[in-house]
Amino acid sequence: MVGGADIGMSGQVRRRTWNAGAVKAVVWYASWQMECCGDPFAVGEEVAWTVEGDFNDEWFSAALGPNMGASITHAEEHHSDEERLDKIEGRVLTITGAWCAFGPAKPGDRVHVPLGGSARFVEVRQAGAADRGTFPDLRFNGWVVELELAAG
Repeated sequence: MVGGADIGMSGQVRRRTWNAGAVKAVVWYASWQMECCGDPFAVGEEVAWTVEGDFNDEWFSAALGPNMGASITHAEEHHSDEERLDKIEGRVLTITGAWCAFGPAKPGDRVHVPLGGSARFVEVRQAGAADRGTFPDLRFNGWVVELELAAG
């Protein structure tokens, strides 16, 4: 089972759980992870990733919208302590590129956050290099990947 506590920006703790008997997982694959040292993948391919179940729900809700954000069950991660990460394997069913606008949460803020209501999506056949020109006024953030999990 994947699960853990997450303390969001509001201070609320939310526990993510995942049913090990489930057939599908919805994985967030951040663009910076791919740019750093990720391996491109395509619909129909088998993948094996390290993932975490602890993540900031508020960020996903703002960056992906409440419906898409709530669908995320895992976040691909290969830069953290591997002892706290889980491994999943499966076949890629869908890949959806995700863009949104960023700006200050309030006037004068120096840190920019995803602006709710700005998310845009395009279903793609492969993930690797993002088409950054698709939505020129938005920032490409990554991919929402639906996996059919390997039995076992």
